[in-house]
Amino acid sequence: MNNKYKVVIIGCGVAGMTAALYLNRAGIDCVILEKSMPGGQIVDNGNIMNFPSYESISGSDLALKMLKQITDLGVPVKYEEVIDIKVDKGKKVITSKGDYICDYVIIATGRKPKLLGVKGEDELRTKGISYCAVCDGSLYKDKNVVVVGASDAAFEGAIYLSKLASSVTVLYRNEFRAKAYLQEIIKKIDNISFVRGEVASFSKDDKITIKTKDDKNIITDGVFIYIGQVPNANFASELNILDDKGYIKTDNNLMTSIDGIYAIGDSLNKNDYQIVIAMGEAARVALEISRKV
Repeated sequence: MNNKYKVVIIGCGVAGMTAALYLNRAGIDCVILEKSMPGGQIVDNGNIMNFPSYESISGSDLALKMLKQITDLGVPVKYEEVIDIKVDKGKKVITSKGDYICDYVIIATGRKPKLLGVKGEDELRTKGISYCAVCDGSLYKDKNVVVVGASDAAFEGAIYLSKLASSVTVLYRNEFRAKAYLQEIIKKIDNISFVRGEVASFSKDDKITIKTKDDKNIITDGVFIYIGQVPNANFASELNILDDKGYIKTDNNLMTSIDGIYAIGDSLNKNDYQIVIAMGEAARVALEISRKV
């Protein structure tokens, strides 16, 4: 297979789909390559309450609405994992199924949950340990769960789980990092409690035992881990465009050190990771490309 497009967009999250929308409206042919499901991490979100025009909308509903909009316009979405990008006179995006030739590449691959890397974590993934409250919370209706972490995502996960589980324990290492409004909300929920400690290991018999580094044992039915994110950009490692944390480096116009290769959304190392920020970056890049074509 050998396909040629003016622009190849890698990633079908909100950033990738917004870029496709703007490119399509400018009459520029593009394709989106996605290795798993449309929407990226917003699919894991319960209710999004800071997206303009909706008082509240689930992440999965927003993703589906955006996907319908771009596919109705005729933007092709191919479910293929990108393995590499080669740069010569043009650009070749290599996937698990074939090659795509293009003039411009927009990387919008986002991030994925970070692992604790402790004993028992790998063995118990999907067997009591999860990284997505919205995906797996229904499995723990009227049971006891632990949320590991104190970030925005951790608190949002705990709030969501408090409506399903009989009790939610937030296990945090040092201090709360969640925004003030989330801290205010969570402290008012009766079935959420807090324990300070750092996970040393997991084990499971009938229930999961979390052993902490200060020798506490916490017994629970399920664990949800929210300790941060890592970028999905390993496929670009040979291009010398990644920083020491694996995020993609760009200039102020969101272009990498390689002319015509851009990066947008959560694959960038930045202060704020918000849907509307990613969409704004996508619009900027698509408009920039439209001025060059």
